[in-house]
Amino acid sequence: MASLSASIKKKFEKLPTLSDRCCIYRVPENLYKINQNAYRPWVVSIGPFYHGDKRLFAMEEHKLRYLRSFLGRTKTYSMEDYIKTIKENGKVIRQSYAENINFTDDEFAEMVLTDSAFIIELLLRSYDSGKIEGNDRIFYKPRMIVEVIRDMKIEENQLPYFILKMLYNLAIQPNELYGDQFIDVVCKFFNVDYSSESELEIKHFVDLLRKFYLPSSPRHWTPEGLKLEFCASATELRDAGVKFVAKESKSLLDIEFNNGILAIPPLKLEDITESLFRNLIVYEQCHYYFDSYIIDYIAFLDFLINTPKDVEILVRNGIIENWLGNNEEASNLFSSLFKEIRLAGSNFYYSGICQDLKKYSNRRCNQWIALLKHNYLNHPWATISIIYAFILLILTIIQAVTGIISNIQTCPRGS
Repeated sequence: MASLSASIKKKFEKLPTLSDRCCIYRVPENLYKINQNAYRPWVVSIGPFYHGDKRLFAMEEHKLRYLRSFLGRTKTYSMEDYIKTIKENGKVIRQSYAENINFTDDEFAEMVLTDSAFIIELLLRSYDSGKIEGNDRIFYKPRMIVEVIRDMKIEENQLPYFILKMLYNLAIQPNELYGDQFIDVVCKFFNVDYSSESELEIKHFVDLLRKFYLPSSPRHWTPEGLKLEFCASATELRDAGVKFVAKESKSLLDIEFNNGILAIPPLKLEDITESLFRNLIVYEQCHYYFDSYIIDYIAFLDFLINTPKDVEILVRNGIIENWLGNNEEASNLFSSLFKEIRLAGSNFYYSGICQDLKKYSNRRCNQWIALLKHNYLNHPWATISIIYAFILLILTIIQAVTGIISNIQTCPRGS
């Protein structure tokens, strides 16, 4: 019994220290099984989770070429200086990952340096595209840069932002070409706008993208929480009189409902959209479970979209730009995205909008007007016919009233 006790205590000693720096997670198995391809890099591994993957081996040579170019950008710091910086921060970098990284210090430093230099060099070449060499195998090969950018948005394929910024600041002195900060180069690469004052809060690139998509108005926390309200489909809402309008906004999540008008920022659906949303969802499920804006947004769209007909309504009103081929694929996408997702169940961001939509839809007069428009006023000739019939009805009433008055006037008194 004593030996068993000692054995268990030794296991305690080997347990890695848990850190609040953890921000790079493995995809939960229940989500991974739905669409494995959406969570895996296609061409390049970044960080330890996919390091050594045979599928991605072809990019390792390009990484070394980029590392060599990166090292040549400054004579102030040598490769040894970068390795020293990485090793000094090795423990903190490892703590960013949700599982223990079984690399030696040298192996880990080499991987971090190679991947960091690849990312920084990629960002700089994109920032100053005029200086890209004609034989660059990433920027001058069809689809390659698109797939690399896609892989840099994978949750399992991340390096901590702070080490990228640290190495960048050693190699690149601020100047007119590259802006004042690393964040300028990053934001231009991902085509996002982000406040440099909040740069310290960025954990990695997926975190940056999530922050970019956050709505302009934060959720209003209440002690009792906000009940999760379900919303009717786009077809049902249209039939109840709701009008859909595309709204110009910096954030996809800035949805509004006022006076019967549901205003939604336009969303472009293309091949890489599913991967982006899935990885943002995974990150929120693991890191922002009780503050999940992206998940709430996907839930709201899932409420709206049940059939291809719902997609058609949103496409017709400029809210969805569908590059997936047909409306059925778009409908299936949202049904699939929301599978196995765990909603916190309280403080749902769109609860207020869902409640207002339900109240508006339940008003009889709105339903009647919508039914009239949908069934009888959806064609110019139908509209003209109704107007003509209405005029005839008025004239008939006037004629009848005039006849009654005339009869009363001609009727003998006292009879």
